Amino acid sequence: MHNALELGKQHFMQGIALFEAGQLSAAEAAFIEALKHVPGRPSVLLNLGVTRTRLGAFAEAIASLQEALAADPQMADGWAALATACEATSRWPEALQALDQTLMLGLHAPEWRWRRARVLNRLGRFEDALAAYRELLTDEPGLDDAWVELGEMHRIAGRWDDAADAYRQGQAQGADASWTQYLLAAVTGQGHVPRPPRVYVQTLFDEYAPEFDAHLVGTLGYRGHETLIDLLPSGPLGRVLDLGCGTGLCALRLRPRAMRLVGVDLSPVMVAQAQARQLYDAVLCADFHDWLPTSTEPFDTVVAADVFIYVGELAAAFAALAPVLQPGGYLAFTVESGQAGTGAQLQPSLRYTHAPDYIRQCAAQHGWTVVRQVEAPIREDQRQPVMADYYLLQAGSK
Repeated sequence: MHNALELGKQHFMQGIALFEAGQLSAAEAAFIEALKHVPGRPSVLLNLGVTRTRLGAFAEAIASLQEALAADPQMADGWAALATACEATSRWPEALQALDQTLMLGLHAPEWRWRRARVLNRLGRFEDALAAYRELLTDEPGLDDAWVELGEMHRIAGRWDDAADAYRQGQAQGADASWTQYLLAAVTGQGHVPRPPRVYVQTLFDEYAPEFDAHLVGTLGYRGHETLIDLLPSGPLGRVLDLGCGTGLCALRLRPRAMRLVGVDLSPVMVAQAQARQLYDAVLCADFHDWLPTSTEPFDTVVAADVFIYVGELAAAFAALAPVLQPGGYLAFTVESGQAGTGAQLQPSLRYTHAPDYIRQCAAQHGWTVVRQVEAPIREDQRQPVMADYYLLQAGSK
């Protein structure tokens, strides 16, 4: 027994040293070895769980931490690590319980209170989350990003004045100026924001990519890509550019009619999924505003399904497309319709509407003709159809 304890201690201390040296995989192995000699020892299980959390092995971390905390529920560090692992795996009720225990045991750093407010929001406990944010920000008013998160809660709930107040507080405390300016413009209708911050669009779709097809098509009943491609003339489409291609939904219908099919998207995660379909001749990860001026490849057809709502003003986009769209070529796209005279207008949804007269003005500047304009459903919201404007433009002679 004495030898087992000594061996367990040796491997445990070795694991601690390796962990502190940043050698996490070796530390994990040492803690596992220690448990062979001292099975169920809470301190070893705790450190194994913390190490696995740092390694991103969250499911294994949760198992180790739960076993450790069952034996010794007074370990605040264990609850904190369990909260991290549960948040990373979207196990929100367990994350909340772990955060409550973390705070109860004396870890009152703003980080833990902030994370608890976020988890309450994830659980749909809106009023509880609001109270948690307000209490946190009363004590820690310098947390600029927490103010912005509070504003986002208000914006999503349709409380736009409250959202604007929170954004301004965040701005005053040093929150990212371009982001807060964009958010304020969305909820107040004031300020000129011609395009959304690039990092916002990329992050939005990077995070959305894993569930994009299932949620958009399955849950929201999205059919915009099908309706848009049906708008194109029948027959071969020649060289096709899928602008903002996302996961490649349009490629399923474009590939049989395309001589060459190229996709471009800002989100690396989306691009990876589009490439995995193996339907494109090339898929590029880039902001098309930057990529188009460098491209020497001509296109006969350009498709932009549900893209321009995240682009904003279209003058730069159309100007970049003009040199690559061949005479007689087609540009097909969708937008959310705006009122005449409003141009491209940022909405509280953080998407832009585009007025029909604005679209026609942009087209005319490049000698393009509006061949068709159709209003049709694009997806559902609360089981009700959401309408969009579908456009088919044709390029004139250069």
